Amino acid sequence: MSFVKVKSCRNWSSKNDFSIYDFADMRTTNKVARFRKCNKLLLDSTNESADDGDDDAIQGSSVKTSVEDGIHEAANISYVDYVIDIWYLISEQIRPEDIWRFALICRKTYVVVQSAKFWQHIYKKYYDPCVDMPRHLQPECMKTLRGLRACTIRSLFYTYPPLVQRIATIPFRNPHRITGRQVLFSWYCKTKTGWNYCFKLKARLIPGSRLANSFEMQRLKQSRDYLRDTYMNSEEGCQILIIVTDVLHTLPQYNEQLYVGSLIQTLDQGMRNYKVRLQMVNYCRRVVDELVFVPVRQLRILDWWVPEYSLQDPTIDKQTVENLLSDSGNDSWDEL
Repeated sequence: MSFVKVKSCRNWSSKNDFSIYDFADMRTTNKVARFRKCNKLLLDSTNESADDGDDDAIQGSSVKTSVEDGIHEAANISYVDYVIDIWYLISEQIRPEDIWRFALICRKTYVVVQSAKFWQHIYKKYYDPCVDMPRHLQPECMKTLRGLRACTIRSLFYTYPPLVQRIATIPFRNPHRITGRQVLFSWYCKTKTGWNYCFKLKARLIPGSRLANSFEMQRLKQSRDYLRDTYMNSEEGCQILIIVTDVLHTLPQYNEQLYVGSLIQTLDQGMRNYKVRLQMVNYCRRVVDELVFVPVRQLRILDWWVPEYSLQDPTIDKQTVENLLSDSGNDSWDEL
């Protein structure tokens, strides 16, 4: 057996590089050996970076000091608190798509947006008698305070041109946003182009929010305040998932409350049609069932403010009109 002795040959072309003989295989007994003179450049650059780090620390401390000085200066600034009547006048000039920006200015603008007077002005400003709207969105049904905000938002998607133009793209935007929503009920119907499978979904309201408090007020009905609730909306957070396919599928009946676990849209094995997988889970996030639709022609999601939403839901239109007509003689905005 022959052994090969490895010589310690240095590559003079790479003078600035460390060699393995400077570390593990060095023959000196001193563990802290001196580096080659050619490595002084590397040490110098390291010292420069350390100096830069010290400068950054000094600069950071100066920035912290300046921030603290700015906080003390901000505490001495005096602000002008305008009366709420001025904010009401300003609210009459904003566009519907800027309502959320206006509400975030201060607390008084937030109070203005919650008032019935604000939504009354928005409805009258953009109402067009030439536009065909449902009966519950006509002026004779809009005299009640209850549900005024929701009805005004629905009417804007009929009369306000920028929102009307968005209707064509909203149902096809981000179908995965229905994940985690509660499945209220489902149904299907036969059309000229195929079968429509519809699922009514509802999002959980944030506890303590204005919408959650409104829902609790309508449920309890402990006083007449629920008749003056401008934020009343039984369809708040609801959506309708519509899957259009050519094949008849059977929708199973479930005995427990289910949620949408996931929605996956892919191509089938032939790479010619779409396939949709709708996963159902229970409150423990355990998979209960998975519905597969293939071939799928179209996949849409209708929010509660879209005009087609009330046409697809077999229960909302009649129920909403009856509630609004029954309350039209109780509290109206003419009394404000």
